[in-house]
Amino acid sequence: MVKYEPKTYVITAAQGIQNPYSAKMYGRDETKGSPNIPLIKNIENYVEFNKGELQICGIAGSYVNEIDLHEFFHTRDDVYIHIKAKQRNEQHRKTEQVQRDFWEEQKAEVEAQGKTFRRPYPMYYFWETIPNVDYKITGKRLNTNVRIVGKQGASQNQNPLSGKKRLTKKYGGNSIILPATKQRLETVASGQAGEYPKLMLTSGSCTFSSYNSSIDRGEDAEEMHQYGFVTVNVLNDKIFLPRIVNAQKNGTFIDLGIKYIPGKEPKKAKTTAMVIGDSHVSEINPKVETVNREMIQLLKPKHIHYNDVFNARSINLHELDDDIEESNKFVQGISSLEEELVLTGKYIKENALIAKEFLGEVVINYSNHDDMLYRYLSGNKFKHDKENRIIAYKILSLGIDRYNTFEKAIKYLINDLPDNVTFLKPGQDRIYWGIQCAAHGHLGKNGTRGTLKSLMEGYLKVMMGHTHTLGVDEDGYNVGTSSKIPLKYQLGQPSTSMAGNGAIYDGGLAQIIPIIKSQWAPKNVIEFLMRNKI
Repeated sequence: MVKYEPKTYVITAAQGIQNPYSAKMYGRDETKGSPNIPLIKNIENYVEFNKGELQICGIAGSYVNEIDLHEFFHTRDDVYIHIKAKQRNEQHRKTEQVQRDFWEEQKAEVEAQGKTFRRPYPMYYFWETIPNVDYKITGKRLNTNVRIVGKQGASQNQNPLSGKKRLTKKYGGNSIILPATKQRLETVASGQAGEYPKLMLTSGSCTFSSYNSSIDRGEDAEEMHQYGFVTVNVLNDKIFLPRIVNAQKNGTFIDLGIKYIPGKEPKKAKTTAMVIGDSHVSEINPKVETVNREMIQLLKPKHIHYNDVFNARSINLHELDDDIEESNKFVQGISSLEEELVLTGKYIKENALIAKEFLGEVVINYSNHDDMLYRYLSGNKFKHDKENRIIAYKILSLGIDRYNTFEKAIKYLINDLPDNVTFLKPGQDRIYWGIQCAAHGHLGKNGTRGTLKSLMEGYLKVMMGHTHTLGVDEDGYNVGTSSKIPLKYQLGQPSTSMAGNGAIYDGGLAQIIPIIKSQWAPKNVIEFLMRNKI
């Protein structure tokens, strides 16, 4: 019996409004925590289009006791709040009502004596009549592997996931969705044999920002405030497809290539670029590659970036001195450099021909695995490699340097490579709507190893590969891998590797699209993309 039926859940955060104490201290601002009506109405249209369920989760405003929501939310049946915040709010209301009743009694007594009553009216809230609300409790399990989790942290924290990895343990190894005003995606390692990692995602907000901007942290938080939501397509008891959907302030957003504009019907979006999870062609997962091609054919990006297309399994520098491993590769038929290069070249050619159908470009990012070919040749490793010595000398005769070795080898072996293929070299940028896509991710600042944070520092906005780990950090995006999981070197260790690509849409909205069990989108979305043209 199926316990969890297929369903789409949409989770967004609503900040608490300013209370009289904050107004007195820092100045009254009625916009703090007020609803972004165009965005909310558009989210409602999205929910209707996907036959989903909306959860608006109340969180703190400028400090943890600003937990009362704008009156817009008071009568809605899709508003949720942390259980302890609800208890505090209920206690505040009771206390406030007692104080107001006492004030009325005192006022009547004083005025009966012909005197003027000067004590200010109790106003913990701005409401003349204290609202009687009964929000639901945040914390629904969506299927056996993912649930929504409410926390009471300060909304001004830069990274709402900081220190939260323990929550996946607390909730039985589940992935978690955390309502917050920033949008983040992080992974938590699982198993030792290629299990899916746990995912942690934060939602973004449907209300205008509410922070104490008189201090640095509040001012920073105001600048980092992100509109949007997390959507989770539950497919069955175990499988779910989660995504962060970033929205513009005017309420427009794009999810899986479908653009939602307030007051208009959904339409197919223009996709400027896609970054594909690291290919590692000789060890690619054919099911993931099928999904990649479906995604490309439906979204039709102008530019498609590939990372680590060459796996270098045949000449793995870490194994060349391991006679047993080299013998095993020979027996398995995977020790030929020429065959691996031809396989990789055919992969590039096939994808280039697909892209050519819609005038797209295939871009090969300079990557560390592609660079292994040069390192193999420059280190004279081939001199003791009888099987690969001849092809090595042929490549050396092509007039190579470090940054064109892989390109020249591919073009030598695949002489009819389509003209819409571009091989990038270090120092060559590919920036779409401000997002750098030319960086594979292995080269960090000042010669260090690359990380999403260090590349964000250098490029401000970036969509990278390399780590095989999905990630979203403000304007930084990390795609996953298209390879088999686990790769041999990953056996016996917990891993965060999983499949997933990145998309940048016309206008600059971007998202990471996870691939789970060979699925990336619900059926209704794929049908819409197939029916509609740009």
